[in-house]
Amino acid sequence: MEATMYTTSRRSIHPTDVIARVMVWPVAIVPGEATLLEVAEALAADGIGAVGVVENGHLAGVMSERDIVHHLAQGSNPEHVTAADVMATDLVTARPDDRILDTARRMIEAQVRHVPVVEGDTIAGFVSMRDLFEVLVEVASHEEDVVVVPSGTRVVVRQD
Repeated sequence: MEATMYTTSRRSIHPTDVIARVMVWPVAIVPGEATLLEVAEALAADGIGAVGVVENGHLAGVMSERDIVHHLAQGSNPEHVTAADVMATDLVTARPDDRILDTARRMIEAQVRHVPVVEGDTIAGFVSMRDLFEVLVEVASHEEDVVVVPSGTRVVVRQD
């Protein structure tokens, strides 16, 4: 399953826009009983860093490439450990109408790189730090302005 961008152009996107403008969909999901090996194969096939873990048709957690590496480093057998065993369940989430900048701040505070975008308990998309960084780079490359990045640092962007 290959992820596609929700938006057609980044040129008109600003950090105060809604997260739905940059979220990726369709979302890669795996069942809770998927093994670490199966999840790693799904991540590699789609070129992504995280998947949603679904149980009983609802988002139950998120599993990232870091989760896999951590468990492999501890000696876990990737064919016997499941996504349900490893997934993060204390999730930082966004809603499609959340502002990009607010979502970036929550991700920094929680120290997460991937956030599911949810409507109720249904996953509508995913957003990564890379997606948000692209927005900031796009803004910086098209505006001569002062940009406030999520860390609160003021950056003066000059066009020469």
